[in-house]
Amino acid sequence: MRPQSHPNTIPVIMQPVFDRAFAAHRDGRLEDAERGYRATLDSNPTHVDALHLLGVLRHQQGQHAEAAELVRRAVNLRPEDAALQLNLGNALKALGQIDDAIEQFRNALTLAPSFPMAHYNLGNAYASVGRHEDAADAFEKSLRLQPDDASSHNNLGNALHALGRHTQAIASFQRALELRPGHAGALNNMGMSLNALGRADEAIPRFQAALAAEPRFVAAHFNLANTFDATGRPAEAVASYEAALSLQPNLPPAIYGMGNALVAMGRPAQALPYLERAVGLDPQFALAWLSLGTANQALSAHGPAVRAFDQALRLRPELASAHMNRALAWLALRDFARGLPEYEWRLQTVAQPVIQTLPRWHGEPIEQRTLLIHAEQGFGDTLQFARFVPLAAQRTARVVLEVQPQLLPLLAPAAQAWRVTLIAQGAPRPAADLQCPLLSLPLALGTRFDTIPDRTPYLSVPPAYGRKWRGSLGGQAKRKIGIAWSGRIQQNETRSMPLAALEPLFALDGIDWIVLQPELTADEHAALDAHPRATSIHRFDARIGDFADTAAIIERLDAVVSIDTSIAHLAGALRKPLWLMLPFAADWRWFDGDTRSPWYPGATLVRQPQPGAWSEVVEAVADALRDG
Repeated sequence: MRPQSHPNTIPVIMQPVFDRAFAAHRDGRLEDAERGYRATLDSNPTHVDALHLLGVLRHQQGQHAEAAELVRRAVNLRPEDAALQLNLGNALKALGQIDDAIEQFRNALTLAPSFPMAHYNLGNAYASVGRHEDAADAFEKSLRLQPDDASSHNNLGNALHALGRHTQAIASFQRALELRPGHAGALNNMGMSLNALGRADEAIPRFQAALAAEPRFVAAHFNLANTFDATGRPAEAVASYEAALSLQPNLPPAIYGMGNALVAMGRPAQALPYLERAVGLDPQFALAWLSLGTANQALSAHGPAVRAFDQALRLRPELASAHMNRALAWLALRDFARGLPEYEWRLQTVAQPVIQTLPRWHGEPIEQRTLLIHAEQGFGDTLQFARFVPLAAQRTARVVLEVQPQLLPLLAPAAQAWRVTLIAQGAPRPAADLQCPLLSLPLALGTRFDTIPDRTPYLSVPPAYGRKWRGSLGGQAKRKIGIAWSGRIQQNETRSMPLAALEPLFALDGIDWIVLQPELTADEHAALDAHPRATSIHRFDARIGDFADTAAIIERLDAVVSIDTSIAHLAGALRKPLWLMLPFAADWRWFDGDTRSPWYPGATLVRQPQPGAWSEVVEAVADALRDG
């Protein structure tokens, strides 16, 4: 609301007191204006313009209830005045009475259909209650009357963005910027629409331009931070979250975002205070509880993690990631009774769909029927959980095991021994009556921590592959040890270390190192080529075609040193001596604290003493090999 001249608002002949009050109002001298309006009303309580403009003034001062009462009295005295209807709507909207405000804006438009501000304010009212289609229609009508109004173009863009019409929204924001270059709101909003279209690289400079125009624009700092975080640039995200929080310290989404970005940088201990503060400010913030649990999990604090996941699930019972992470915490604590049923939530979070056409097998004995067991995650998962297949086969008439094609030759001898039919993912499936995901077998079979099948080896090298690799390892050293330092990289990956961290191992005398990773980066190739001990580091690169090749190599080694990857599971399944290098917060299947594994009796687990401490792990393995 602003004081303004209007044919039905200011009379042709003004009382001197009212005239001076109106002039003071226009000049921003609100106290003088208020005294003049009240003096006018003291002498004439039905003075419409004094009622109206005193209401406008009180609205400007944040006294919206009094403003609405004053302007309503003016409306009752002059109901045909569209400007009065408009300003009554503004006061009601400020009071949160949106439906009543919409009615007043519509009244104004009934009286003056070509009143652009009434269309504009009606659009804002619709937008505030999520009626974005109606809002877009109102803004479009406003623009037909005032086509060069940048604010209407910007707000139309917001309505279109909310409707998912992001390309059209960007066009509206672009028009707003043509009319008002450097319009910080339009730049910020355009960034949001570009993000919605997956064009983050274009969104970032829009947010930065908005901040150049308006450095204290909290929303732009926040949106820039979120975009950095979503595009894998957590350090830049942290800087932008810090900027937002310096302007608005108690903004829970920014505090939450800061915590998440710190976790992504591998700094969970620093993230905890932010995430605890986020849930303290907003105890209903389910995703913040989830992230608090995840940060605790990254610190191996499984008890606090479970409590945080519990709270997230009280707020959002169907939050699959909270169920999944709670399962991992329980399993890490060896609580299979609660962990395995909860672990079924993974099927809601992984990309590969469950086979819905067949009923689920729950471990009951089945006769005269066929069970399809299908691999569902990575190679290491299939290698580890294949041990349960012969146990399932004892309860069924026939089993079909479906695995990744790269594992087919390796698993063929075991499948033959177990009397199961082995097929590759993507191949035609034989007829089956029931199905079970491979990682659900422990639940179906009633497995507990102390009943994990630990008989190894349960895999063997196919004879043809054994012959293929006979005499192929080369080298003159007394010991030949396989090495793997990096697996499949995933978000927030902690199971990979830089090649340079392995120097204490390569420095050991009397060892030929056999690189078991089938894929190396160009930098890793170059570093190994230039390594001072290159003659004792052997690579087979493209000669390793599948896991049966890797198994044949491992069979001829004295031991394997590996991070947590499929190669470690393969070495364990072959019962080859294994030094397994684990991050501080290891995967659940390695449990907590132990140096031995119930899955692989031949393995020695070497854990980081704190997050990121790979050098201590490598030194411990080097000491063990030196002593051995």
